[in-house]
Amino acid sequence: MRLKSEVPPAPTLPIALARWTRERTGSEPLSRVIEEASRAEIEGHACAQLNANEFDLDELRTHPWVSDGAQVTPVVITPDARAFLWRNWIHEESIAAQILARVGAAAAALDAAAEADLLTLFSGVEALKGKSQIAAVRAMVGQQFFMLSGGPGTGKTTTVLRMLLMCQRISMRAGRHLRIAMAAPTGKAAQRLSQSVRLGAEELRANLIADSGDWADVLASVPDGAKTLHRLLGSQPHEDRFRYRKDSPLPYDLVVVDEASMVDLALMRALLDALSPTSTLILIGDPDQLVSVSAGSVLSDLVANARGGPLSQQHARLDHVWRTEGRLAEVYEAVRAGDSNRLATLMSPDMGASWHRTDHEADLGRRLHEWIARPEWSAFDNVLQAPEVKAAQIFKQLRNQQLLCALRDGAFGVSEINRWIDERRRRNFESGLWYPGRPVLVRQNDYNRRLFNGDVGVALWHEDRLQICFETTDAAGHLQYRYLLPNELPEHDLGYALTIHKSQGSEYGHVAVLLPPDAGNRILSRQLLYTAVSRAKRGVELWASETSLNAALAKRIERNGGLGERLAR
Repeated sequence: MRLKSEVPPAPTLPIALARWTRERTGSEPLSRVIEEASRAEIEGHACAQLNANEFDLDELRTHPWVSDGAQVTPVVITPDARAFLWRNWIHEESIAAQILARVGAAAAALDAAAEADLLTLFSGVEALKGKSQIAAVRAMVGQQFFMLSGGPGTGKTTTVLRMLLMCQRISMRAGRHLRIAMAAPTGKAAQRLSQSVRLGAEELRANLIADSGDWADVLASVPDGAKTLHRLLGSQPHEDRFRYRKDSPLPYDLVVVDEASMVDLALMRALLDALSPTSTLILIGDPDQLVSVSAGSVLSDLVANARGGPLSQQHARLDHVWRTEGRLAEVYEAVRAGDSNRLATLMSPDMGASWHRTDHEADLGRRLHEWIARPEWSAFDNVLQAPEVKAAQIFKQLRNQQLLCALRDGAFGVSEINRWIDERRRRNFESGLWYPGRPVLVRQNDYNRRLFNGDVGVALWHEDRLQICFETTDAAGHLQYRYLLPNELPEHDLGYALTIHKSQGSEYGHVAVLLPPDAGNRILSRQLLYTAVSRAKRGVELWASETSLNAALAKRIERNGGLGERLAR
């Protein structure tokens, strides 16, 4: 197997900003500070930590382009020598101020009627699971800001649905009807949230209405579906702003945001700006997963602050994993904790986990040959060849296996691996580029076709033509299948292998996780590996060199910023 080598792009923006600063101000030290702050932002940090031995900080602080944040300047330098670009400084200031403005005393105790309603909502739920979820709902009621965290499969969506119903029930008793909205950072995450809430509401509707008919109006208040955050806020990209903002707030009393770990500083500030002062915000997510692509680690910072900080009454964590089969939850936890010794003992068929040393391209070639020979692919092909191919069965079968890669490019990246698998899969069909079962992944939002970044499609015969079928949800959150011709597709990749970032929030039956063999690769981290392995429901394989696996477990990403300190103040 011979694949291309990866060539990382050079970060030219920091260099250009430094040059521009030097030309405008004549200050070499200031240009270096701006270069470092810009480079840090590209790496996801809100600020850069300056080396006091390399800079005369006292002199820098006298420059008119520098302040302590009390006035608008291109750069803010803190007493502990951190350098912020102004936008990140003001994002953090605004986020902290607006969240603290929503934080008051602990939630008031529920009255007898509300306690009875709460137990009704959780009737039939396993005792252990219900206990922690009931406590989370009880803690949230009456709050204007709340966070619900937990790993995959811990019942976050189940719990937040009951939070919404509980708040609506109490409000309707007082003669008021809450306006509720749900959102997520990506279209794919919004689709999953819509489907999960809809199915949960249908289950409750069947049980609650049969037992107690007065819940019908409450259940009817559950939103039809979730939107992307950009659609919720009314993105106006040509004007570089949102329709909903401080002077034009969102028309909702309660807003839920799922996958909040993916929300960066700028988007979180825009969301808070758009909320009415009397509305409630609920953030759902897993702070141990990958953080946002852009600057900031907002959810992680907020949850960390809830441990004994001013947000201690605004957070509940669910720990018990219900989703996986076997003992995969122990694998999740070992990776989350960075416990390499414990992880090594869990690599066995009994645990549904295995490690395959993958040090070289030759090792990767063997892994890939074994991967495409797995029984899941034979089952997938059998469904494709059935006399009546049903899209629902195809997508269900496709989700039984998924290869996840840390890298996008290079020998160990999704682009080359997708090409390799695609060439071999095509040999089974006498066709050109497209053949039945060829999966694609949308790379950019296409609002006209209602396709979003991360949506997965599969080539299927439809109306005597090979078309690309997409599994989406309608406005009511119901699954639907839509077909496009290949030439109608927006920008897309193949979907045999996905980057770990693109998989965030998804779940699959059996997962293989490929790490680059170079232990010094900057992309390796514990959050990356945890996000990848926790996509698996039934089994997981690690394709990695020993050094890269240990490097990923040992490296926990900590982003530089000041949000936690601002909240503590």
